Amino acid sequence: MSLDFPTVAVLGYLLCLGIAVGFSLLLLVLRGQPALRLWTASLWLLALSLTSVALRAHLPTVPTVIFGNAVLALSAVLMLYGVARHLQVRLPAWQPLLLAGAYVAGIIVFVVPFPDLAIRLKVASLFAVLINAWMAWLLLRHAPPLQRTSCRLAATVFAAEAGVYVVRLWLPVAADAGQDIFRAGAPMFITYLAGIFLELARCFALVLLLVERMLVDLRRAARTDGLTGLLNRSAVLADGRACLLQSQRARQPMALLLLDVDHFKQVNDRWGHPCGDRVLQHFAGVLAQSLETRTHLLGRYGGEEFVVLLPGADHAQARQQAAYIRAQLQTRPAVVEQQPVHVTTSIGLVVSHGAHDLATLLAAADSALYQAKAEGRDRTVCAGPLLPA
Repeated sequence: MSLDFPTVAVLGYLLCLGIAVGFSLLLLVLRGQPALRLWTASLWLLALSLTSVALRAHLPTVPTVIFGNAVLALSAVLMLYGVARHLQVRLPAWQPLLLAGAYVAGIIVFVVPFPDLAIRLKVASLFAVLINAWMAWLLLRHAPPLQRTSCRLAATVFAAEAGVYVVRLWLPVAADAGQDIFRAGAPMFITYLAGIFLELARCFALVLLLVERMLVDLRRAARTDGLTGLLNRSAVLADGRACLLQSQRARQPMALLLLDVDHFKQVNDRWGHPCGDRVLQHFAGVLAQSLETRTHLLGRYGGEEFVVLLPGADHAQARQQAAYIRAQLQTRPAVVEQQPVHVTTSIGLVVSHGAHDLATLLAAADSALYQAKAEGRDRTVCAGPLLPA
């Protein structure tokens, strides 16, 4: 089999068809990835567009060219939407559609009233440059901090595709080509071949985007309490040690608040455990909103106990924060079975000014919390001065 333009067109079609099938199978496993749905649809449309290229010699030229390019434009738009969805960037629908519409209109003009293969190829190249550069820019501009590696690699592939089509903008078309793309000449043939290889690289880049996103989600899930959405105990302990060490190096105090939901067992006994879970979720939400204005570390320590670390806070600031949390809880009751449930908290507070470890602070805060509950609950008790470490 000779490596001529029609043969490469068929091979490119078969490659894109295989990739579309592969992404469809991947979609069966990863149904919760909206970007994957868009990318899969885009790849099927690309395969359909390449079908029209591979069969162009056996079909009417004008409708085949218009159909193939319209499908190609829609494929590119869906790919762009998929990238934006993956990055959680809101993309106005009219912008890509306007670009695609202008592209298809240009193709129609230079295939019906003014047939010109060379200009059509330039129009197609310009569209490919703009759409690929757009996706590369989105990936670089809006890459999530924990997903920059895959975003940068994918942006490199899209930028390379844009570069290929920039080159093709300036390549000549064979004088005897007429309206037949298969006779456009060796330079066009080379860019088409490069496009096939870059299409394969792009699909690997898309898979890499999905893999890194899932790894980030798995790491986050391993650190997150499933009920409240806060950090879980192991994450609180790990991040708390790092936070404490940083405060000690900066010679700053650090306050630790250990909070307990008052009479939580009574809530479970009266309303049941599902309602108790909603009370914990409400409590966690009030905590998170009460701490929005300052640097902190917040997590669920276990059961109905929660931990707050306040780097740089002294006793006065920590007591003020504790009072604010209790005030917020008093004014914002939980709602269980359409009835308000007033939630209060007991707080044990300790402030470290020296080289104490996190276990020492937690033990001191726990003793203060026990005293707060013994004195009647719904109050804050400060631990006594810590012994030198």
